[in-house]
Amino acid sequence: MGAAAYPARHPGLPHPCAASDAGERLAVATFETVDDGWVWVFSAVDHCDACCIGIHAVKTGNRFAALQPIAQGLLGEFGGTGAEVGRGLTLRMDHGSQYTADDFLNQVRFWGVTPSFAFVAGPQTNGVAERFNRTLKEQAIHGRVFRNLEEVRAAVVEFKDRYNRHWRLEKLGFISPHEARQAATLKEAA
Repeated sequence: MGAAAYPARHPGLPHPCAASDAGERLAVATFETVDDGWVWVFSAVDHCDACCIGIHAVKTGNRFAALQPIAQGLLGEFGGTGAEVGRGLTLRMDHGSQYTADDFLNQVRFWGVTPSFAFVAGPQTNGVAERFNRTLKEQAIHGRVFRNLEEVRAAVVEFKDRYNRHWRLEKLGFISPHEARQAATLKEAA
């Protein structure tokens, strides 16, 4: 999720983004439920096509919970979470304690992913994920009362699917992240 060079999304094929644009971004949101109190929502967003590749709602927002959206993305993109499966990817994140923990960084490196930290006091350097979380909160969280963590999980997963398939983004020429991903796949195959 960062600023280094990023090779192919799929082995042997060029990444559809320019080297300075590819990678994954992480963000986190917290809010309160009636029965379960505070919950955390971690997300991972592909910088190239703004597709949310992983989302995880959890009661305890620790370093292990922060790994879940990345694991979801690796599983979805590369079919597994084994050693070096994400070689060449860069992960952009802020300096939150979950992301700076040794357990988190060691797991990311085990996957072959290069950590890249956003500039301190510069949320725009992780803007893709931050914008996704803002939209998530505006469209699926704010104005609703959630009883528990399960209701939150259902809402964020439903939003992730709706966002990826139907949300029109200016940066993509007013097509959805799913449509942008399909267009990039067709272009790669050509």
